[in-house]
Amino acid sequence: MPVICGKAYLGRLVNACIKFEGGKIIDIKKDIAGEKIDYGNAVIFPSAIDVHVHFREPGFEYKEDFFTGTKAAAIAGVTCILDMPNNEPAIISKKAFDEKVKKIKNKACIDYALYGGIKDKVEEMDCIAYKIFLSRDNEMFCSLNKLKEVLENVKKQGKPLAIHAELEDCISREKAKNLEEHNRNRAKQCEIEAVKKVLEINSQVNTKIHFCHITTWQSVKLINKEASVGVTLHHLLFSAESKFKIEAFGKVNPPLRNEEIRKKLYNEFLAGKIPILESDHAPHLLEEKEDFVSAPSGMPGVDALLPIMLYKIKKREISLDLLHKMVCENPARFFGINKGSIEIGKDADFIVIDFKKIDKIKPLSKCGWSCYEGVPCIYPKAVYLRGEKIVEDGEFIGDKGKGRMIK
Repeated sequence: MPVICGKAYLGRLVNACIKFEGGKIIDIKKDIAGEKIDYGNAVIFPSAIDVHVHFREPGFEYKEDFFTGTKAAAIAGVTCILDMPNNEPAIISKKAFDEKVKKIKNKACIDYALYGGIKDKVEEMDCIAYKIFLSRDNEMFCSLNKLKEVLENVKKQGKPLAIHAELEDCISREKAKNLEEHNRNRAKQCEIEAVKKVLEINSQVNTKIHFCHITTWQSVKLINKEASVGVTLHHLLFSAESKFKIEAFGKVNPPLRNEEIRKKLYNEFLAGKIPILESDHAPHLLEEKEDFVSAPSGMPGVDALLPIMLYKIKKREISLDLLHKMVCENPARFFGINKGSIEIGKDADFIVIDFKKIDKIKPLSKCGWSCYEGVPCIYPKAVYLRGEKIVEDGEFIGDKGKGRMIK
């Protein structure tokens, strides 16, 4: 029965040993007899859960596939991801869902769950949650006229609903030539009004909902504790005024806002007002990003989120407690995943952090680039998935296909 020891995060840092068997934590004590791996002063911390990634399989494997995406996540300290249904074909039917499951099941390096999309009706699937868009960006568009019916049907399934909150009627479909114009086309009011409408309609239904990638402090205050809220690393760190190697690197939906709004959103994050930090990992090839007008929206991020935040902990910009809540505890609780904390009975998923070892972000995604490249970070010294070490000193040593699907 393996045992690892170090400064374990158990709500606070304490010297402890953790014993695990069959992929689960079975004992936590100051000392446990037997053969052990002692990490000394390194921190043993729950590994991250990223509730919002686009691993592009099926349909766009040339950008990312389930093996490359989960491998990149693992090296960056993420042992569980929730993959979105924006595939080709879109995952809006049980048939498409089951075919996706077959296609990816032998490729995942970490544990995973899948969203199901909704077009005209809510189909029963083994998904962890459903996803809709209030903007007409794909097949999963839901009009406000249909929203109450969708909320009621999702509630019957007993699963959460994730919402891309930008009102279609508010969006300008003019071609944007730069980040400022893209922000203007999909103005902050499109998000704020969408949030208001969703909360108003859901007050009659009370479905469990998660607002994805919120970009404004006004939306955060409106939602308060009425629903779950996610914020991305790129909306916290970048604005429409940021300079990128290629400007379309920063083209995302919803858009990067102006610097003033970014700072206010960041303050909400620091104050602990946003429950979940998510990457919205959405890779595209470099050549697809060269022309701003035609460039698809999205950027990679699952390979940067946790390492950058670990560096911010070292610099005392954020606390270990805040990070734990946003990438471990709250995602696990909201989506019903048996991970996210070092407790007896939980999955033995953890990372080992040497805060003395500072690195710089390097692209790990198949797409080969990152807006965060060169940013100071701390990569995990080791990563454990259900008690098995899958990353050691930045090298993936796990096995393709070992990841399990969570329903």
